Amino acid sequence: MMKKTVQGFIVLAALLWSTGGAQARDLLKDLQIDVYGLGGGSTIVDAQNFTSAGRLFHTRMEPGYKFSFGVSIPYNKYLSIESGYTYGPNNLVLSNLDVFPHVGTVYASHTYIGNLSAVVHAPVVFHHFRPYGEVGVEYDRFSPTKQAIDYAYYNGWAAAATANMNHNDKFGFSLGAGLDRKLTRRLSLRIDLRDHVTGAPAFGIPYAPNTNSIASYPIKARADDIVYEAGFVYHLGKL
Repeated sequence: MMKKTVQGFIVLAALLWSTGGAQARDLLKDLQIDVYGLGGGSTIVDAQNFTSAGRLFHTRMEPGYKFSFGVSIPYNKYLSIESGYTYGPNNLVLSNLDVFPHVGTVYASHTYIGNLSAVVHAPVVFHHFRPYGEVGVEYDRFSPTKQAIDYAYYNGWAAAATANMNHNDKFGFSLGAGLDRKLTRRLSLRIDLRDHVTGAPAFGIPYAPNTNSIASYPIKARADDIVYEAGFVYHLGKL
């Protein structure tokens, strides 16, 4: 009796396994995934003026290169859901406007962006290029390097003799547009322009001096990280 029961379970498991395997193969056969890799640059529009100990200071973030990669899943012929990651340096530059010439102090910083977007393709093609628009939500990290953190601690920030810098995490959104062009059956060229909008990063420096910090960075504004890239999209699965 026990032997027959065990044999029955083995047969049932084999049937379930074969059925599940067939369903998995059917799912993979019908699955569509686009994998992309892009490279280019970014300009962060975040110029700020503030006073410290009666002196006027100016900050800006330098342009830098950017790399992006991610995946996109087509929902229908025109709409895709995309998840991606973007990385690159955008150094923070601090200048004392009361001193001429305005030689800036550079605090090296990296920008990390994770986003989830809806991409809508146009129903028409112009000279083999298909336009698209994009809107999404994202999580951005503005992170000073260890050298920048050490420099701020030992050499100060603005009029303060020392400062504790740290990364800033910001929720934001993105708006953009681009062009796709088919090169082969599975490979496409992509040209992409996006504005990643967040609150202006303060790099962990408080808005006003407090018991834990004599340094301050009194800004409350918007930052626009304009990323312009080009690269390739590879289409996996069913076409």
